[in-house]
Amino acid sequence: MKMADYFLKDIKKVETTMIFKFSNFNYTIIKTLLLLITILSIGINSQAQSIKGLVVDEDNNPLEFASIALLQQKDSLLIKYTTTGADGRFELSDFKENTYLFQVFLMTYQANQRVLKVTNTPINLGTIKLDKEVNNLNEVVVNAIVPIKIKQDTVAFNAKAFKVRQDDNVEDLIKKLLGVQIGTDGSVTAQGQEITKILVDGKEFFNNDPTIALKNLTADAIKSVQIIDEESDDARTTGIKDGEKTKIINLVLEDGKKTGYFGKMGVGIGTNDRYTTNFDINRFTKNSQLALFGNLNNINNTGAAVFSRDGSRGDNSGFLTTGTAGANYNYEFKKDLNFNLDYHFGHSDREQEENSNRTEFTSETSFTTENENTSENISDNHNVNFSVRDRSKKDAYLEFRGNFKNDTRSSSNTSSTVFFDETKIEDTNSNRSTSSDDIRNSGKLNFSYRKKINEKGRNIRLRSGISFSDNDDVNYQNSTTKYNVSDITSYSESDETTERKERNKGLNYDVSFRYMEPIIEHHLISFSTSYENNTSDESLDQTKTINTIAQNPFIYQLDYANQIFENQLGYVYSKDKIQVYLSGSFETMKQKLDIDSNSNINKKYDHFLPSTTVNYEYKKGKNLRFRYNKSTSLPSSSQISPILNDFNPLSISVGNPNLTPEESDNLNLRLYSHNFKSTASFFSYLNYSKTTNAIVTNRSVDENYVSSRSYENYGDKSNFRGMVHFGNKIKGLPIRYTFRVSSSINDYTTIIDGAYNKTNTNSNSFGLSLSNDVKNNIDITIGANYDFDKTTYSLQDRNRDYFKQNYYSKFDWDITNSINFNTQFDYSLYTDNNFDSQTVPIWNVAVEYAFLKGKRGNLKFQVLDILDKNIEIDRVSSDNYFEETFKKSLGTYAMLSFTYSMKPPTGKESKRDSGESRRHRH
Repeated sequence: MKMADYFLKDIKKVETTMIFKFSNFNYTIIKTLLLLITILSIGINSQAQSIKGLVVDEDNNPLEFASIALLQQKDSLLIKYTTTGADGRFELSDFKENTYLFQVFLMTYQANQRVLKVTNTPINLGTIKLDKEVNNLNEVVVNAIVPIKIKQDTVAFNAKAFKVRQDDNVEDLIKKLLGVQIGTDGSVTAQGQEITKILVDGKEFFNNDPTIALKNLTADAIKSVQIIDEESDDARTTGIKDGEKTKIINLVLEDGKKTGYFGKMGVGIGTNDRYTTNFDINRFTKNSQLALFGNLNNINNTGAAVFSRDGSRGDNSGFLTTGTAGANYNYEFKKDLNFNLDYHFGHSDREQEENSNRTEFTSETSFTTENENTSENISDNHNVNFSVRDRSKKDAYLEFRGNFKNDTRSSSNTSSTVFFDETKIEDTNSNRSTSSDDIRNSGKLNFSYRKKINEKGRNIRLRSGISFSDNDDVNYQNSTTKYNVSDITSYSESDETTERKERNKGLNYDVSFRYMEPIIEHHLISFSTSYENNTSDESLDQTKTINTIAQNPFIYQLDYANQIFENQLGYVYSKDKIQVYLSGSFETMKQKLDIDSNSNINKKYDHFLPSTTVNYEYKKGKNLRFRYNKSTSLPSSSQISPILNDFNPLSISVGNPNLTPEESDNLNLRLYSHNFKSTASFFSYLNYSKTTNAIVTNRSVDENYVSSRSYENYGDKSNFRGMVHFGNKIKGLPIRYTFRVSSSINDYTTIIDGAYNKTNTNSNSFGLSLSNDVKNNIDITIGANYDFDKTTYSLQDRNRDYFKQNYYSKFDWDITNSINFNTQFDYSLYTDNNFDSQTVPIWNVAVEYAFLKGKRGNLKFQVLDILDKNIEIDRVSSDNYFEETFKKSLGTYAMLSFTYSMKPPTGKESKRDSGESRRHRH
């Protein structure tokens, strides 16, 4: 039985020709999209209701970016939202007939709120005048939840305007916010850009690891979610804009959670001996934050939620048992002077069974391999991070960060590989077992200081860092290889046993200084100098026995070092909407390699490196950036080391001491646009890089299938990457969509048996998701992803076409305030001109019941992988092979779990209708 059949014997084949017929493919897409749109529209009365008007100030000037919201009257949950345009006008549409709260809000102005009864007849509210906000005791006080506030570079969402359940975490909350998406890989995208970090009350949380904040903080602890376009540290300190902004999220806690404790704890037990347990406890005061979390499970969960409502599968391959625990502590000495410390322990034990088929070619022929592999990898790691950030002094910023890691690993692996020649006759087979015990330690310290010297813009910046690594690895391998098994006259065997003890120690440090001097208004010159030093020491003691004959021990000491000096002169133009940066650098690189105290390499290289950046923010939420720079890259120590590595007798590698640095020209173009009125987001980028004097792989395969690898400088290689991401609401329908398309093209050369093989890889990806616009009681998401990969080789006619289709859906329904039903379905179809087509359908279902006082208890029953089809398929191609791998996973199991939420000892239960007090005139 073939290995693919071993894992997928109950999955029917899908004919490749039917998948690649363009007409049938388009027809399938059209039918699918029409069906999905119909499902999303069921039960939604999207008649011709509309509300429009004009918002002006006291002098009748139109007001832009005023928030226009339609809220449910009973609980102030958000139904529809828009903002006014540059002309002050707005329009809301696509909602049911009902009586609503209608609200107009703009920072520094008094809120305007009224009750509106909406029927089929369009409503024109005419001109709405907003008065400046003043403290007037005679004003009428009303309860008004302002769902969304726009201020400068911040969009703040009031958590009370979005329905969440008692046991929901932050991830469940933010995926309901307008313009925010969470990908199946856990990444967060807001207004088309990826979130780089998540803060809690403006303070770092577990070293800016977004996953921990999303999965462990409860949604009802959050008062508001702020989406911030954060300027760079340089710009915030000096006041000189550089166009370098990153998108971050700041979670503002409820007042009752700032001075008490809150959290949750849970336990679950399932079929097939599955279990899970988790807790998180948070204790906050006025000046400090303490957060603790932990979990233990054997359901392939690395520390996140037990059941992901967004349909994400995560890393489900193998059989994984994990235990994690962590603590995060923040202390604010005074305003803008913060200390952060976090510790994270992780234990993982992954058992893996996988089979793979590979087709590999040489300059004149080809061969195939079939491999069966079982492995177990156990890891215990400790991570400590700390930081001190001081922004308390005007025009100055000091930051000190540190990180230390300890990782102890042990692994064992058994593999069986069969080699078939071009006529499909078995030629060679190998049985190999390996094991390793590794201890790895690393750490780094970084310091930076920025200072604005005068009001004209003179400023300095000082940065330095030091890092170390210390790895102690012990590896064992035993292999038995049988050659020419189909030809008894030339048959031979080789039995090898190897013990390899390796110690690698590294020390790196760097320092840089920059000075900027204003010439005239908006024009500056910049001078910077930097020095970087990297050293590594490698010692090896290897013993080997071949066919019971002990070989001479292989012992050596390798010392490697490189230094980089750089002096840069630049020109800066910075104004409100446009920033230009031009510079030229003179770089000196030194590289040295000693083996057993004998000098093998001692070289020096000089380069001139120009750089250009132009940033244009032509309107709030709209930005265009162009960047060009020239860079160099030294060959690594392994690429230049003449030491032979033959630990794997079938794969041997050696470096080339004659290698010289690569040089690259890099271009980047980025366009970002977010329409606050329609909440439409557009984000795209184009990256192009061309490398000359490229370092390429030089490989050969002998008659016994022993692969040897080295490196050469040869020719050019290029890389192109582009992406377009667009999200908006479908006009006339209560549906939002997200569209994404990306493409990459890689051209590079390898040397195979002395012949030059030019490889071109073209990868294209397309994704579309649809979801309902209002997610208060029902949350539906459906979508599809398509991946096309084509690889061509100049050496042989071995072109590869790969196509993956993925369809997914999520349905989440609050049947009552206490009962929830949610389900996800994921269907993947793999098609390849070199392998059989495969399908993988995954279906999960869960029912939840909230009870106890304040709905603190949550009982959940779930069944995962109902169809028992959960297997991971990887298909890859390289410069001289393409391969298909099947990995076993958990399969079907059911689980019953209970979670208890803890409330602060002081503070009241949050109520949706409590609102927040604001003053305005009627």
